[in-house]
Amino acid sequence: MKPIVFLAKHLELLFMISLLVSVGCATPSKQTPTTVGLLCSITWDKTSDPKVTGYQLTVIDQSERAKQVVQFIPVDTTKVSCGDAGANHEGLWGVTVQACYDKSTCGSPTEVTRMYITAK
Repeated sequence: MKPIVFLAKHLELLFMISLLVSVGCATPSKQTPTTVGLLCSITWDKTSDPKVTGYQLTVIDQSERAKQVVQFIPVDTTKVSCGDAGANHEGLWGVTVQACYDKSTCGSPTEVTRMYITAK
C-alpha cells in the first residue's frame, strides 16, 4: 500500500499538466468557462517521465454531475476532440487529466477546467 501512495505523491510532484481547451489556443479561466464550438479540442502537455504509460482523461457533464466519461489515453496522445472525449453536446463541461503509470496507478488530477460548448 505504501508504494502506491508514494507513487501517487511522486506523480503529483512530477506533473503539472497544463490543460488547454482550444479552438485556436484559448486558456481557460478558473472563474469563467471558456466558450468553444462543437469542434473544440482538449490538449495537455506531454510528460517527460518515461515511466508514464498514459493519461486518464475525465470529462464531466456539469448539467448532470453524475455523468462522467473517463478514458485512458496512450502516452503519445496529448490532443483529443471534445466530442471523442465525451463532451458531445452544447452545455457546460469540466475536464481533468491525470498522468498514469498504468490504468490503476495515476497521479492527482489537474484542477477542473471548465468550458461551455456552443453550437455556434
